[in-house]
Amino acid sequence: MSRATDGPEEGRLFEIFFDLVRLGSEPGSEGEVCTYIREFCTRMGFAVHEDAAAAATGSPCGNLVVRVPAGAFSPLEPVILCAHMDTVKPSDHVIPFDLGDRFVSMSDTILGADCKAGIASILASVEHLMEVGGQFRALELIFTVQEEPGLVGVKCLDMSLLDGSWGVVLDGSGPVGGIVIEAPSREELNFAVKGRAAHAGVEPEKGASAIACAARGITGVPIGRLDEITTSNVGLISGGVAVNVVPESAEVAFELRSLSEERLAEERRRLVDSFERAAGEFGCEVEVEITRSFDHFKLDASTRPVHLLARALKECGFEPGLTFSGGGSDANVLNANGLEVAVMNIGLVNAHTKDEYIMKEELVGVARTVTELAYQAWDEGATGA
Repeated sequence: MSRATDGPEEGRLFEIFFDLVRLGSEPGSEGEVCTYIREFCTRMGFAVHEDAAAAATGSPCGNLVVRVPAGAFSPLEPVILCAHMDTVKPSDHVIPFDLGDRFVSMSDTILGADCKAGIASILASVEHLMEVGGQFRALELIFTVQEEPGLVGVKCLDMSLLDGSWGVVLDGSGPVGGIVIEAPSREELNFAVKGRAAHAGVEPEKGASAIACAARGITGVPIGRLDEITTSNVGLISGGVAVNVVPESAEVAFELRSLSEERLAEERRRLVDSFERAAGEFGCEVEVEITRSFDHFKLDASTRPVHLLARALKECGFEPGLTFSGGGSDANVLNANGLEVAVMNIGLVNAHTKDEYIMKEELVGVARTVTELAYQAWDEGATGA
């Protein structure tokens, strides 16, 4: 049975979204959002569990796992819906504004639709499902802390709390209809360059400039989009103590991403080689620390989250499109833990900037699709998944 017109009332959805974006939620400060979600779900009578991630992440709260009962008996495991509670900076004291067809921030901040549009859509949808009833699948809601700094919260998620084995992360940029089935591995490379200090005006020849060495290392490699599946970025540089001192130390932080482990290894080697050559040229020493942030995942179009999400999108009038992303999400970690999790585009535009906005019709479409997914998944066998 089609439920293309079914979904949360728009005014209620927008009210929840405005409530959420007004709450401070920079990474490590998700407490207000966590409290809002907990109180919302408790009022609905849902079982709410908070894991011990706060101790590991330094956030005021852990990750939340919320169980929403099915609308009619089904022996099937719950469908996972996931969104993160934190937002990038600056996101304190957001003043949301209705421009008629879209929502923007009137303050000198981001809007925070990434990922509060996802949270609002989930909360409005489960509230609607409980009000109208019917044959919908049980849901397992995951709300994570500190996603933005590198999927920190989900890496600490107590997986024993989960009963579901597949689901959808609501965190994709771009128009509703896009389904991300592949995302890259990411590595951070932190270079510590050690030179020799000297007076820059009296005896500079006795020094070895760590900053100049770092600069040569940086310029020895390509930066940006290296090919269709690989990117490189230098994000942080620090060093020196005074303008009249040859700098003794410098630190440089890179990130590499690729859908190919072979390409990732190639660029890693090229980057390390560039800094080692520069160190030899400038008489410096260099140490590198390499950290794997998250692993690549790829889903087949026939997997349950992709197949059923596509069906739900079609029922709601959207044309599903399978795509890959250059960004990571909680889905990278959940898939690495043996789950099958796709990422749904939720209409984010200019995410991570003060020009961020979301179209009203996109937000409504996300909530309607989440609602329809719960109905579509009630009987997996009937859908031909």
